[in-house]
Parts: sequence; structure tokens; C-alpha cells
Amino acid sequence: MYLHIGQDWMVPMPDVIGIFQERLLDESVDFHHLFLRLTSEGRVRGDRYDAKSVVLTDENLYLTAISAHTLMRRAERRDSPFESV
Repeated sequence: MYLHIGQDWMVPMPDVIGIFQERLLDESVDFHHLFLRLTSEGRVRGDRYDAKSVVLTDENLYLTAISAHTLMRRAERRDSPFESV
């Protein structure tokens, strides 16, 4: 199954490590350091200015304008049209 996280991005659900509120980038020293490291490696996608949530995957960190609550609801839906074959 895939998760649509906004901006034409769809990520495979098994690759999603976590979905977090954007404010965690400022509230957690460890998460901020991870963000800076992934930024320096070119593995951050999206614009922090518009971000409401952060999706961490095996490959990238996505900043998305969709709320973490909405993304979690999407991830939990069982009737998704994007079921893997």
C-alpha cells in the first residue's frame, strides 16, 4: 500500500518510519540534528515554511503541508485504492 503525503508524493507504507508534527523539528534536539544531517545529505524534500508535518522514510525526510493527524488517518485506512498487488 502507498501513502499520499502531498505534492504528488506517494511513499510505500513499509518505508514509512514515522509521521510527526513539524514542531518536533524545534522541540527535539535529536530530531533537529537528524533534520540537519539529512539536509546536508540532500535527503530532505519539501519546504519547511509550508510544513505541518514530517514524514520520515528509509530514504528521505518529507516536509508536507498535510497535518500529521490527516496522514495518520490515511495510513490507517484499510480501503485504500492503492493496495499493493
